[in-house]
Amino acid sequence: MIKFGFSVKNVVKMIHNKPYVDHYWYFKNDPKTLKPIIQEEKQYTKEFFEHPQINEFYLQYYEISQGRKDLRHGDLPELIDDIEYQTRYGQFNSGNDYSVIIRQKPNEEPQVILDLMQIPFLNKYHKTLKMTKMKISDDHKIIGFGLDLLNNEQQIWMFKYTNDNEILKIKLYECFDAKFTKDTKYIIYTEYDEKFRPFRLMAHKIGTTQDDDKVIFEEQDEQFYLDLQESKNKEYFILISQSKACNEIRVIRRDNIYDIQTLFSRDDQHSYYVHHHETGFYVLTNKDAQDFKVQKQVDNKFVDFYIPKDGEVIQEIDLFQGQLVLYMRKESDDYLILIDLNTNERFQLTIPSKLIYTDHKKNQKNILRRLFNKYILRDKSDKFRNIQVSNEIVAASIQPGANENYKTDSFTFHLSTPLVYNQVYKYNFMRKQLIKVQDGELTGKPFNRDEFTCTKIYAPSKDGVMIPISLVHKKKLIKNRQNKLLLHSYGAYGIGQEVPFNILYLNALERDWILAFSHIRGGNELGQNWHKSAILENKIISVDDLLSSAAALVSQGYTHPSLLCGIGGSAGATILAAAINMRPELWKCAVFQSPFLDVLGSLMDESLPLTKSDYLEFGNPNNLKDFESMLGYSPYDNIKNQVYPPIYISAGQSDFRTPLWNVVKYVRRFRDQAKRSEKVNTIVKNNLILDIQDGGHYGSAGVQASIDEKARYMAFLEYYVGPGNKDISIEYPTDELDQTVQLEDKK
Repeated sequence: MIKFGFSVKNVVKMIHNKPYVDHYWYFKNDPKTLKPIIQEEKQYTKEFFEHPQINEFYLQYYEISQGRKDLRHGDLPELIDDIEYQTRYGQFNSGNDYSVIIRQKPNEEPQVILDLMQIPFLNKYHKTLKMTKMKISDDHKIIGFGLDLLNNEQQIWMFKYTNDNEILKIKLYECFDAKFTKDTKYIIYTEYDEKFRPFRLMAHKIGTTQDDDKVIFEEQDEQFYLDLQESKNKEYFILISQSKACNEIRVIRRDNIYDIQTLFSRDDQHSYYVHHHETGFYVLTNKDAQDFKVQKQVDNKFVDFYIPKDGEVIQEIDLFQGQLVLYMRKESDDYLILIDLNTNERFQLTIPSKLIYTDHKKNQKNILRRLFNKYILRDKSDKFRNIQVSNEIVAASIQPGANENYKTDSFTFHLSTPLVYNQVYKYNFMRKQLIKVQDGELTGKPFNRDEFTCTKIYAPSKDGVMIPISLVHKKKLIKNRQNKLLLHSYGAYGIGQEVPFNILYLNALERDWILAFSHIRGGNELGQNWHKSAILENKIISVDDLLSSAAALVSQGYTHPSLLCGIGGSAGATILAAAINMRPELWKCAVFQSPFLDVLGSLMDESLPLTKSDYLEFGNPNNLKDFESMLGYSPYDNIKNQVYPPIYISAGQSDFRTPLWNVVKYVRRFRDQAKRSEKVNTIVKNNLILDIQDGGHYGSAGVQASIDEKARYMAFLEYYVGPGNKDISIEYPTDELDQTVQLEDKK
């Protein structure tokens, strides 16, 4: 039983027969109390960015990055049946981006079938509008599109005819995703509840109102949400009831939406991802395979078809009529495995860095094809088929293209590294040819990527496990502890820490920053065990891994605590904030993006949208063991009366995942507890900035707004490792430096 005792600022709860004091509890229960706090924080932020040196850093980052525009005006055309569809890029007067959809039928001129600028209903939403999804009916007569009008994840779906500008009267509210039936008479869609959980599958008959819609299925368990998919061969809808631990699969015939069968039950506590082929279903599953395997249906049973090797993780599969494509990852490196369904021939496709960095414009003679033919196809050994090219492209991220056509002889995929953005490759199954068909080219200040490289090191964690760290830096890097370093991490929900392309990071690299990405446990870089070893009562392992990574980067000479900065978003900010509470002297400054900071207080409130699903990651505080674990690292609960580094926090005013009150509680307690550092210039109280943005969890809408947000935190970082840094006397490391003790300069 929980008992409450109230004071002016605190509520005392008796939990597990122990008193728990919740400071600033009223921010959640009384939103009016936030208003004066928001105004005060906005004034602090205004004062900070008006500082001449900080404003100069901001302008430099913003202007250079804004000038580096991708010259591409749209995506490559995609065939759906025999009709070519293409997305081109537009921009509202507000600066926000949007998509224009164009199609071209055989022997006809291109036709614009969707231009959001031409829909009067959307005029007042141009600043915040995002198109989230799009779907074309089988007869190509109707296009449906999901819209997040206010950039707060509340979606509405609209529909229009493709042959003219007529918008259908129906608007589907609280609609997360939508698909057409084969005959285009019905739209089936997932509806979300007041907690933004897609929980109900609905059928809408075109020409009727939403009030007339019928319930096909409803998910009762709050730990599960619905995900609606469609098989590539267009035979089935696939309805997934998904939790963070397992799922349940139902298949629905697209020509009879009430013909529903459960293919896999949640009762066995495993996960399944289903693709349909005319010979039966192919399934990606973790049943009897912790890091997933592929099975195929043979008669009425499923048999193993592909089992990954140790360390390999299957990220995704894409099924075509004659081929299966596996998207693989090992640590932070991506590659593909292609399987011919007729011959069972298997081929590993890893893209060497010399192909990635080939100048696309000068590639008139198709160097890619010649290299591929000469060195891969003619090679009879296993060199190119089974062994990844030796670490040439650390952290290349590979994502599937649209690949709508089931009966095709080729497929596309997208590749990015920290130094190249969204290259598009096409692989021809029949010819076994790989071609780079599109490459990014930036305007503005030239970026010489030949000066930079990606490397990887390992850090021993507290328990001896080696943690991979990907690094991006100048080739002429000197490990003398005199380098600015920005350390990224995530470590939650089995989601790996990406090593992404970021337009502002090009300028950061030019300014001699090292970009470090620690692949701490809690992610999935080394498989599902990498995730499961750092959840529930073991969540603190993620924090240990991050602290060990930071200490290793110092001890190996890459940086120094007076130049070491951290950045984390959402649950990644949980880990970083906990690490700073434990070792504040190890960090010069830090950035929290849409952070989850009041872990314990949030998970004690089951009325919040994500509480029950988060029990599977962080634990349930109603369980004493989980409660004590969370109490040991929850950032808000562990703020101490000690010196802290400067911290920049960005938060969305409409964020339901990490609500603003959650962040404000942390900020107010921090301002009460944190001591002023003598090692930095003080501009605002506690050197803490709460930068409140419009929109939700994923930041403001549009590329321009995104550059603005990133330029603000880069200006913050540059100031505190530069002119605002009073702690810049750095000596070379010695062999005796012990990373387990407090790191500080020798006096």
